[in-house]
Parts: sequence; C-alpha cells; structure tokens
Amino acid sequence: MSFATFRRHALSTVILLGFSCVGADSFDFFTFTLQWPVTFCQMIQRKCNMTAVPDNWIIHGLWPSNFTGANPRNCSSFFDVSQIPQNIAKEMNRQWPNLNKNESNDQFWDKQWRMHGSCAESVPGVQNIGEYFTKVITLANMYNIKEILNSSRITEGNQYPAATIQDAIVLSTTKLSKIIESKMRCAKNWLFEIRICFNKQFEVIDCPNVTNSTLKLTYPSKPSPAAQALRCDVSSNGHSTSQFLSLIAFLIAFPSFLLLKV
Repeated sequence: MSFATFRRHALSTVILLGFSCVGADSFDFFTFTLQWPVTFCQMIQRKCNMTAVPDNWIIHGLWPSNFTGANPRNCSSFFDVSQIPQNIAKEMNRQWPNLNKNESNDQFWDKQWRMHGSCAESVPGVQNIGEYFTKVITLANMYNIKEILNSSRITEGNQYPAATIQDAIVLSTTKLSKIIESKMRCAKNWLFEIRICFNKQFEVIDCPNVTNSTLKLTYPSKPSPAAQALRCDVSSNGHSTSQFLSLIAFLIAFPSFLLLKV
C-alpha cells in the first residue's frame, strides 16, 4: 500500500471516529434513552453534586439510530433555547437536567440537539427545536420508568435479574428495550440506562440486538452507601482519563503528522 493510500485510509478512520456527520435523513428508528442519576453520579463522582441527585429517572436523549452502520450525528451547529416552549423548558429542567458540575441545562440540551435532534428534521413531529423537545417530554411522561418499575415491585436499594427488569418494561411497552448496566469498578452491574426504541411514527418497536442477560443488577438507592466507599478513577466510557486525553491528542495531531510526511 502506498503512503498516499495509507493516509487516505487513516483520515477516513479519523472521520468515522466522529469528525463528520452521517446524512441527516439516514436513519431507521429512534432510541429514547432514560438514565438513573444515582448510577450516573457514582460514575462521575468528581464532576457530579451527589447531594443534588434527582429522585426521578432523567432523560439522556432521543437519538436517530440505524439498525446497521453509523448513526447520524452533528447535523447542525445551530441551537436557540428560546425556541423551546416555556412550559416544556420548565419540565425539561426537572426531567432533563445537566448533572455535570459547572454546566448549565441549556448546554446539555444544546449538545443533544446539535448532535442528535438536528438529524431528525425530516420526521413529522420533530422537525424543529420546539417540536423535538416537546416530543421528548411527551415520551418521558408516557414512559415513566420509575413508575413502570414500581408497578412490578422493582424498587431502589435492591438487586434484580436483568430479565426481571426487562419483563417490567415489556409489560408497559409490549416490546424489548435495551437494559444498560454500568461496567465501571465503582458501580459494577448497577442499573444505568433503559433505552426504548420507536419507529418514525413513534410506535414502540423491539430494540435491535437485545440479548438475554443473566446478570443480577443493582438498582441503587439515593444516597448509596457505596458512593463514598469506592471511587472511580476512569471516565464513564471505561477508559482512564489519561488514555482518553492521549487519544484526543493523537486524533488532533495525526492528520498534521501525515501532511508533514508528504
């Protein structure tokens, strides 16, 4: 392989890692992700105010997704929070807060719109900022995870087989969702996220690639006794902070390095 060919392949790899966007209309379904904040804050302890963790499941996002291949991302750089209806923004402050210290809720919503919501503008009901966030709050109210779990006697502070949690979700939605657990050492097998999938008409569908898990998951209560006993020393994706920074530095420098070699 010539060096020019190698460089083209390398630059393509960098692009695929997140420096460009898949077509805005190129997706098959929506992934609606809800998050248990107790687990999230345990995973990012140094960045989260543990005393202000909400008692309700919070929204992570509504993401255009594909059955195979890359999901569309970063389809617009524009965001205007004033386009969100005031009653919806008020509800978002409760159901969609930013748990990262020193970041506002607006910053979280900005990222979610630019990275995900803007890629769904061809779908009726989510064709602009106001519609998108209104739809997200509507779905969150329709699928209140805490109430769904409570109705199946799944309560905080206990452990449950992943299959039991799945059964509770199916009882409410009739379809399979993705049950996501934390893999971090300080929150090993803690219930983290539940992802419900919708078609473009916002009818619930089975999420793809759902496997039968034999894990027993901890549904941690607030505050968790383990929160101060074991601290995390890795980022929420499972890599150490130094590894993550090294990767970013490499991705930034790599194209320049290749150009110098021409």
